Amino acid sequence: MSTIQASFKALAEKASCAEIDMVGKSDFARVWVYSLIYGLTLALGITIPFRWCRSGKKSIRIHTSDEVDEAGPTPDRNGLQCRAPSSPKLGFGDSNTEGFYGNPEPDIAKAQEHLRKTSATHKDSRSKTYKWQNPLFTPVERLNDLGGTGTELYFRNLRNLGFIFAYMAALTSPIAAFNMLGNFGPDTGQALLKSAIGNLGSWEAASHLDPSARIVQVGCQGWEIQHMTAIFGWLDFAAIIIFLIYTVWFRFIQVPRAALQDSAEQVTPRDFAVVIDKLPHKIENQKDYAKLLEEHILSRLAYVRSRQKHPDSRQSEVVEITFVRDYGGRLANLRSRAELVQTKEILQKYDKPNKIAKIDKALNKLNEKLAEHLEDEETLPVLRAFVILSNTSDVANLLYDYRFAEYTLFRCCQSSSRRFQGSGIRVRQAPQPTDLIWENQDTKWEWRLARRALMFLIFFIIMCISLGMIYTLSTLGAKLGSGAQLSYIGVPKCDPIPTTGFDSSEEQYKCLITEAATWNRTYAEGQGGDILKCWCTFTGFEAMMKDRTLFDTCESWLTDVGQTVGISVGASIIVLVINLVLQMTLLAMSEFEKPLSQTALNSSMMQKVFFAQTMNTGFVLFMVNLQLKWLKPIVRIVPVVGRFLFDGPFDDITRGWYGVVGVTILTNMALQTVVPACTSIALMMATWITRKCRRGGCKHQAELLKLYTNPRFDIKGKYAQMLTVVFVTMTYSSGLPLLNLFASIYMFFMYWADKFVLLWGSKRPPNYDTTMAKESSDFMLYAIPLHCVFAILMYGQDCVFPSNNLGGDLGNFADLGRQAVANATAAGTNASANATSAATITLGSSDTDIIAGLFNRVAKESTWMIFLLLVLLVAFWVLWFVAWIIGGTFGAFWDCLVDTCCPSRKMRRITREEAAEALARGETKINGRNIDIASTMDWVAASVHIEATFPPASYRLEKHPDLATIAHLLRSEIQFTPKAKKAPTTTAPVPGNEAKGFLEALNAQFVLKTQDDAVSKFLEGHTRLKSTLTPFEEQVSKADDKDAAVQSIADSWGMRWP
Repeated sequence: MSTIQASFKALAEKASCAEIDMVGKSDFARVWVYSLIYGLTLALGITIPFRWCRSGKKSIRIHTSDEVDEAGPTPDRNGLQCRAPSSPKLGFGDSNTEGFYGNPEPDIAKAQEHLRKTSATHKDSRSKTYKWQNPLFTPVERLNDLGGTGTELYFRNLRNLGFIFAYMAALTSPIAAFNMLGNFGPDTGQALLKSAIGNLGSWEAASHLDPSARIVQVGCQGWEIQHMTAIFGWLDFAAIIIFLIYTVWFRFIQVPRAALQDSAEQVTPRDFAVVIDKLPHKIENQKDYAKLLEEHILSRLAYVRSRQKHPDSRQSEVVEITFVRDYGGRLANLRSRAELVQTKEILQKYDKPNKIAKIDKALNKLNEKLAEHLEDEETLPVLRAFVILSNTSDVANLLYDYRFAEYTLFRCCQSSSRRFQGSGIRVRQAPQPTDLIWENQDTKWEWRLARRALMFLIFFIIMCISLGMIYTLSTLGAKLGSGAQLSYIGVPKCDPIPTTGFDSSEEQYKCLITEAATWNRTYAEGQGGDILKCWCTFTGFEAMMKDRTLFDTCESWLTDVGQTVGISVGASIIVLVINLVLQMTLLAMSEFEKPLSQTALNSSMMQKVFFAQTMNTGFVLFMVNLQLKWLKPIVRIVPVVGRFLFDGPFDDITRGWYGVVGVTILTNMALQTVVPACTSIALMMATWITRKCRRGGCKHQAELLKLYTNPRFDIKGKYAQMLTVVFVTMTYSSGLPLLNLFASIYMFFMYWADKFVLLWGSKRPPNYDTTMAKESSDFMLYAIPLHCVFAILMYGQDCVFPSNNLGGDLGNFADLGRQAVANATAAGTNASANATSAATITLGSSDTDIIAGLFNRVAKESTWMIFLLLVLLVAFWVLWFVAWIIGGTFGAFWDCLVDTCCPSRKMRRITREEAAEALARGETKINGRNIDIASTMDWVAASVHIEATFPPASYRLEKHPDLATIAHLLRSEIQFTPKAKKAPTTTAPVPGNEAKGFLEALNAQFVLKTQDDAVSKFLEGHTRLKSTLTPFEEQVSKADDKDAAVQSIADSWGMRWP
């Protein structure tokens, strides 16, 4: 009897069959049908309900002043709301919130109203009250009205990924089904392990059958495994294509389309506003800065209109100018001071003098810091200005007029009529008011760059600590627990390899399954120790469930297995905890970089949290158990830990890898499906309970308002978690197909949990744009080639996933490649044999071995199409990268060329009358271009609508939602007493006042060029100083850089200038 026949006979006896039928396939057909039914049920069961509940096209509703009673004061059409501040120091303008937030007496009704106003609620036009929205019946399209396009796209992507992973799980369900019918993997009682491809096929150890020749057995029927693996490869390939199509569609169609559509349909302050930077920090009439800037803007608008054939009939007006002044980085201190004042008022209600004394001490330090070298606000340098105009046509005209100001070279050559007070300025579309982080607006770019670099260093250190903790934990778990899972079948390509990391002197026992198959129970019990445990490993948990007497015999083995499972689950839980702590730490440090906008903050933190969590969840464990012989000599130079790096038991993704690494990854992701969603709901409920229990004990309205303010909806952390699940799933789902199902469950759980948290337990988010959605989809594109690489590694492994080599023309091509690699290997071997120096390291042989192994993996029926897709993806990535480089270098030149040669392109806009007529006909496009609803409105009507949909309708600091509760503390009743300073000692040749006046005259005549005879007039009034100061006038007049010349004179005189 041959070895194969003996093996089949043993398998038939185990299955209680007369023989293994290798011809009939009825049992296999039944499994395929069951898998098909499961897949269709899964796909249709989630698709149909969402299609039924899908809402129609979102209607556009314009709110009027009759419907909104709290839109704030009607904008001053003739003046600037921020032009004449009531406070000589802070000057943030009058606030209409003092009556609401300034009264210290607790008022629960007002606190509840504050909660509804600041949460993700909807204002009813009839009752004029804010109402909570039902998460079950609020369509995803409505979320756009709460947090902008970015929030809607997050939920859309989350829901769509749930569909995609469900379809992928349905496609790959036959792989998981046949895996669970096999017995090739170690039987340790872990159900998740049986779903991996490491368990595919039936194999009888006693027969000494080559594992590559094993069969897939269903009942009494069998099929060669090579026939099955080719089909499974195509199923996985189809799953990749589904994910690829969706990701490309979302990134290049859905996101840009949503951005264009919402830009046209939404009416926001951004539609009516521009931001002007590169302004002169100081001018001669600094207190009239706003008035002069308004006059300059209106003059430019009048010029542009004069050159138009059909200009807008509406009058050009500047509604609001909000300056960002240079407080020397003290805006954050102003907020901190206001919060300390508020805390002091609360402590006074509780009569806690010790804590009040500490607050007073901190306030005194802040007062001194703020008052030091701080001038009156009206004379502080101006950094930038946010300007609201009366209509969108003027915004477009102003942007068109300054279209070349984006380029530094053209700004230097800007015409005098476009310059403001002699300085070339830049005009761009303003961000949303809620996107601004006001306390960072006066931070200089040099400081932000330095903080970013320092934050990167801190992030690197935190990542090293985090990875070190998980690495140590995983290493210890692998060394302590892997013994119960590692088993050997006597075939090198299937077995783990020895490790030397902990104690190379102690020889480790190897459990050889082929030997254990020859032992009986009596012999194993008599030997005990490792022999007994090895026999129990061969027997398996399933056999013990059938014969309960084996539990007593294998008690020690079961204890080791339980310890191993416990270590695995414990490690997974600790990884989740470390990820949570890491995320909280990074988010707490997010403000350190001082970003100017919420978008920049969220983007930066999303990338850092995503990278950290993905490494901790999916790749540290892989690296712990990986052994790279060619890398070990290099890493051993690292002190202490060098001998433990890359010294795991696996140099390939073999049978035992799935029992050690694969099952742990599955456990991690199984916990990930429910823990984040449950944590979000639990935190929301904890907030409700805390609010209800503590509201009766509040003695100050500020304390009550803080209690009745929901936490932020952490969209950056949500995006990072979603990307982590996507990357880990896509990396390992070829060999662990159950990950697709886990990912689908996670997406739907988080979709509903986040929807409940957003609508019932979160502060109203800012009006996010598409930045994070675009960046996250960019990252998702890179998950596809990563999946292809690991699919080739898993499906190309001859022992775990045997597959036939390619045939036909492709097979001939593969044979030529193998022959070329073989010739290169032979040449490398000969060269190595002829080497004369023993100290010389020759990498040729090992390189060709690697190439040969790679070629053997990709030239199989189960992997060639995945490899072809990988090559195409890499080629497209190279083209994309080249296009990005060209776009970054020549793209700007091309845009500039188009602006110069075809200026009419930017002027071809839909007029207000055309847009109004089209909307009246029910049309939303004209000649294929979306109609911007904001273009049909003026600012008076738009501001009312904005306050009802995307408040606030202002860029003023005290109007920002994050500062609403402390805005009254930033006003004139909180005054600073400037710190007394000694008069500086000067070495000027004339008295201090005359010296300062002379410097100002030099600056006005030669630098600002606002007065041609400023110096002569000054000297006429100070004739006795003429002979002394005339040489300095000549020095400045002859200098090329007159500003530097004036500064040099001031420095030589020991005077502070400007």
